Parts: sequence; C-alpha cells; structure tokens
Amino acid sequence: MISIRDNCSTYDPCGTYGYCRDNSKDEWTCICKFWWKGTLCNELSSGGKQVIALGIITGFLVALFYGLGLFRWIGKKRQEAVNYKNTLTIETVKRKSCTICIIATNSSRRMMTWITVISTFVLGTIAIIIRWIILKSIHNEIIYKFNNNQSLFYNRPSICRIIYMREEFNMFTFPVACLLILLFVVITKRESHKKNRVCKGYFGLPIPLDFFARIKRTFAAITFAIFADELSNLANQFINGNRSSIDEGIIVTYVFLIIKVFVIGFRCYPILAAVYIDTRFTLILATLYAWFDFSITIAFNGVCRNDYYSTNDDYNKTYGSGTITYLTYYGTGSKLIFFQLFSDIPRYLFLSYVSIKLPILLFKRIRSRKLRVKPLTREQEYLLHSSLPNSAESRYVKNLFRLTNTEDVSMNRFARLCRSIYAWRNDFRFSSRVLCVYASIFFLLFFLTLQACVQVPPFLDTLRIKLQKFINLLMMFIIHGDFSLQQIEDSSSDFPIPDLVRPYLIAVFTALIVIFIQLLVLLVSIRRNLLQVFHGDNSEIPRRISSQSVDYAYENIHFAGYLIGYVLWGYILVAFFVMIIGIIIDIVITYGMVRFIESILKKIIPPLLFAIFQVYMNKILAQYVFLQQGGDVLSINHRRILMVHLYFNFFLDAFLGLISSIIRVLTGMIGGMIYMCRLDCSSMGRKLETLEAGFSAYCGFIHMECAHRHPILLYFTSVLLREHLYGISTTRWSKARRKWYLAFFLLNNPTFIYRRKGFLVGSPMNEKMIMLIRRKKSENSVC
Repeated sequence: MISIRDNCSTYDPCGTYGYCRDNSKDEWTCICKFWWKGTLCNELSSGGKQVIALGIITGFLVALFYGLGLFRWIGKKRQEAVNYKNTLTIETVKRKSCTICIIATNSSRRMMTWITVISTFVLGTIAIIIRWIILKSIHNEIIYKFNNNQSLFYNRPSICRIIYMREEFNMFTFPVACLLILLFVVITKRESHKKNRVCKGYFGLPIPLDFFARIKRTFAAITFAIFADELSNLANQFINGNRSSIDEGIIVTYVFLIIKVFVIGFRCYPILAAVYIDTRFTLILATLYAWFDFSITIAFNGVCRNDYYSTNDDYNKTYGSGTITYLTYYGTGSKLIFFQLFSDIPRYLFLSYVSIKLPILLFKRIRSRKLRVKPLTREQEYLLHSSLPNSAESRYVKNLFRLTNTEDVSMNRFARLCRSIYAWRNDFRFSSRVLCVYASIFFLLFFLTLQACVQVPPFLDTLRIKLQKFINLLMMFIIHGDFSLQQIEDSSSDFPIPDLVRPYLIAVFTALIVIFIQLLVLLVSIRRNLLQVFHGDNSEIPRRISSQSVDYAYENIHFAGYLIGYVLWGYILVAFFVMIIGIIIDIVITYGMVRFIESILKKIIPPLLFAIFQVYMNKILAQYVFLQQGGDVLSINHRRILMVHLYFNFFLDAFLGLISSIIRVLTGMIGGMIYMCRLDCSSMGRKLETLEAGFSAYCGFIHMECAHRHPILLYFTSVLLREHLYGISTTRWSKARRKWYLAFFLLNNPTFIYRRKGFLVGSPMNEKMIMLIRRKKSENSVC
C-alpha cells in the first residue's frame, strides 16, 4: 500500500513514464511524460494513442513508397543488364588490348615513380630525425627552466636574424631566387605571331606554370602545397600577434604582409620556371637551388622557429604564458615534440619530393636525345601531346563516335579501388590549376586542424575554470549577499560548467569531414560542368555571352582565392555550429533539462507527423495514380480525380506551408554553412546567382577552361600542327580531320551555330536554317 505521505527520496511510484516531485506539504506528485496520464502516470492518453497511430500509418506510407521505388529500381537494373550484355564483349576486348599496350609502355615510368617515392620518404625521414634532435635539446632546456621556476625561453642563434631579416624575407634564399629569375629571363625566348620584331627574341619573362596545361601537375600541386604551408605560417604569426610595431601604422603593416606574400611566391618561382622551360641548364640550376633552400629550411625550422616554445626575442611580449599553458595542460613529457614533428611531416615530405624530382627530371632530359626535324617550343610540345592515341583529348573524340553511352572509366588500380567515391575517366583530366588549388586547400586544412586540436584546448580548459569561478562568485553573492575567495575555492558549485574541450574537438573533426566531402563533390561538379559546357549544355552554368568576356577573365582570376577563402570560412562556421550544438547537449545532460526538451517535442511531433503523412501520401498518389507508367513519363492519368484532389489540397497545403516555411529557414541556415565552400552552389536564386561573387568566379573559371581546353579544338589543332611541322598527310590524319568535322556537327553547340550565322546569311539556300536559328535564339532569350 503506497501512502501519499511517502517521500520521493525513499520511494518512486511514478515509474518510467513520470517524474516524482515533492511539494511543500511533504507529499509526492507525479508529473507525466509526453502523453501519459493518471496519478501514477500508468495510463496512455487519447492524444498519445492518436500520435502512435498516426506515426504507424506514416511509417507504413514511407516504407511503401521506398519499397515500391526499390522494386522498380531492381527491375530496371535487370533490364539494363540484359541490354548491356550484348555490347560488353567488344568493349572488353578493346580495353584488354589497350591495357596490355599501356602496361608495356609505362613499365619504366612506374619504376621511376617508385624510385621517386622511396627517395622522398628516405630524405624526409632524415630531415625529421634532424628536426627531432634539435627539438629534443630545446625541450630539455625549457623543461629544466620550468621545473626550477626560471624564465621559459631559449636563446636563438644570431644567424636566425641574418637568415630572416624582420622575418619578411630570407636573406640567403631570396637573392639566389632573384638571380635565377634574371638568368631565366635572359635565356627565355619570346614567341609571337605578330610581324613586329619587338615581340620576338630573347629576354622574356619565364612562365612559372601553364594553368591550362596538364604537364607536371603533381609537381606543381606539391609546390603550391609548400606555398600553403608558408601562407599558413604567415597567418598564424599575424593571428598570434607577431605584427609590426604600432608606430609603423596599419597601412605599413598590411604593405609588409603583401610583401611577405610576394616573397613567398619568389621563393618557388625559379623551380617552377625551370621545369616549364625544361632544359638541362635550367634544371641543373633549379636542382642546386632546391637543395640549398631545403638545407636552409631545415636549419631555420629546427633552430629559429618553434610553435610551442618562446624565444628570447618574443619573451618580452608574452613572458612565456603560452609555454606555461602548454606545459601545464600536456605535461613535461614528449607530447609537444610529437605535435611539432607531426605538423612538420608534410612540409618536409613536400620539400623532399621537390628536391628528388628535379634531379630525376634532369636525368630524363639528359637521357632523352630525340631527333627532331624542327626545334619545338614548349607550347608546341604540349599541343602535340593532345593528338597522341592515349591522351585524354584523343579518347574524348573517340567516345563521341561510340554507339553506347558507356563512360571511358580508367583501368588504373587506384581508380578501380576508389570508384565508389570518385570515378576516374580516361577521357578527362583536370588542369594544373585545379590540382594546385586542391593541394593548397588540403594542406591548409591539415595545418589548421592540427593547430586547432593542439593549441586551443589548453586555453579552453583555462576559460572553463575562470567561468566556473565567476558563476560560483555570482551565485554566492545572490544567495548569501557576501562572498569570499576562499569559500569559492573550497565549495563545490551547484551549476557546473560543462566540459568545453570535448564538444570543441568533435566540432573540429566534424567540420573537417564535412568540408572534405564537399570538396570531393565540388570536384565532381567541376568535371560535370566542364563536360556540359563542352557539349553546349547550359542547364547548370549560364550561357557564355560575348559581351562579357572581360567579366569572365576578371572573375577567373579570383577563382582560386575565392575557393580557399570560402573553404576556410565554411570550416570555421561548421565547427562553430557543431560546437554550439554540442555545448547545448552537454548543458541539457548536466542540468537535467529533459522536461524542457519533452515539452518542445510534445508540440513538434504531431504537426511534423501530419506533414510527413501528407507529403508521402501525395508522392504515392502522384506516382501510381495521377501519372502514367508509374511516373516514368509526365502524362496525366485519372484527370478527374486529380482535379478534385487539387481543389481540396489547395486549402490543406496552407497548413503545410507554415511548417515548410519554418523548415526552409532552418535548412537555409544549416545549408548555407555546409555549402559555404561550394562555389558551384549559389545562395541566391537562379536568376540572381551571378550577383554572388563566388559563383561568378566559378562561371568565369568554367568558361575560360572551356575556351582554352576544349578537347575537340585541342585535338584538331594538334593534328593540323603535326601536319604542318612534319608534312604528314597520310590516310590516318585525313580520317582524323574528317572525324573532327563530323564531331563538330554532332555536338550541336549553340555557340558554334551562332558564330556560323554570318556565313549562312550570304547564301539564299539557307533561309530556313536562319529562321530556325533565330527562333531558337528567341526561345532561349524568353526562357
């Protein structure tokens, strides 16, 4: 027998579906959860029964809709397998024969690749060991001073000030880089189709990298990753307060930052220019310069620069507070050395790759002694590569004449392994610019994530302790009207601050995963949009307008910078949003705010179930009742029933619109943060998307890539250049020329049609065709 005078601390009569609460009369009462009722919360209310019934019916509709869709998808796949089986044999034989040829021709290339990889890891390991030896001595010195309560800093050698004057540029590497650039200017020959002699001859500015070409893409991407490393260090120094003095002024400070960025570009300019010129003289100079720069980098990073220990130069600014915080949080062990070495691994691997790859390129240049009738420029070599049988442009042209729509999937082992994530194609290659941007972004994300996971948690823990003391002080003042610091230290808080480090780390890794997935999807979108523009499809990218060529060129310049900036801001926003959600969940768990969450869910669940029920009911009716052939065609079936349903649904959708508007606001905020790094997804409407700078830069990049990297134009121009240089007019090249003309008309590119309009006007036989073109142009303008 339960007495109502019993206390909740001695007995809980409310069970699983209620909360036991004591009142002022020392009597217990049950506060029921959700839709339960009764004195002991053991009876389900009528509202609860209705919600359960609606949930079961809605779940059945959802399962029915997706079950029918799965059944239809399985049937279509079986039919496609039967149709594809007839054309599989010929394609398999062709691919096997091509694979045998490729394996036979690329055996030496694979051997050189393995030599490069092994040598890079060996050289990088040696650099890491040297870095560890130097760091160990500095760490021991700092730990000795920390245990003896001495000033926490280590003395940098005087050579550090000589190597980096004001830390703007390297006094050893920078002059050598400028000297090499001047030498390359002297030996670079200018090429021009103009008759003016001023545009021809020597003394030309060397090109560091042709962003439209696909030669030495891996080398260029790794070099730009080194750029990202230097820029991230520069940003880290600026954020941590290593700025110029106040007397210099804000403008001078930003001017010095701009100078630093240009100096970083000058550092790797000779290496990229030497690879582009590709002569034995330039490669010898670039190899010596790369090894010299690598040695200076190891010496400077080992002795002069450290992320966690203060030096004698910056001790007067911080008094070693950051070092004390790190040692207090991580201890006096080897964790800080491990963090520093882990952040240096990509940097030394990239520098090792550059230092190893340059001698290999030099060896290939010395070894190759090809006999040419006429000397070829670098641009001619790149262009002639487009008409080779295994080039991406040649494969693209061949695929235009296939009877089936099968894609030319790469037969590479790595490509087959990652086919579920990203399908490599043999008829398409990204330009060097895309790979350079992605290499820079991935290394920036690695560096930012590592720094965020190592440097921020100690300060978050200190912040939590300070907030806890402030709340204890405030609560003691509110309750007792007085406080003392000793009581605050000794008493336990009734309002504990949740841990900030755990949600912060979860937020950082969640943001990293989200941004990484979005970058892969963006890579797929770039390829899809380029192929669409190649075919003249303007469904996703606005059609190119001749009067906006200047805008396209201007926007194309900002593509890389905008993408890096959008990725970084997307990374920060996603991490901040996830961290706020994690802190709210911790607060709910810590303070037991389950009743508040239950009251919110009790109001949200019924209208949400009604909305889901109506959505899937309309989907089932639309696919299997109101459309013919199960929704495969947009043809109305049961017209009379559809009109009656539209009439009553006209008023019912008003309530669904209220719920949808709230969901639209929430999804807009969340989607805006998640898709922040996607330049191909504009936050504005279809007709206003070009007003956004990021999307405009993306469109300019796509149109510039299409204008200079169209595979059909490159292939045909390469064939003409080969005939012009070598006088080849065999049947093979004449067939290629005829195929190009056929592909030209098969593409049905609207841009080409409008360009031929002026030619068609001169012939009276083409009046009907001109009328069709004008009609098509007017329809596009109306749309």
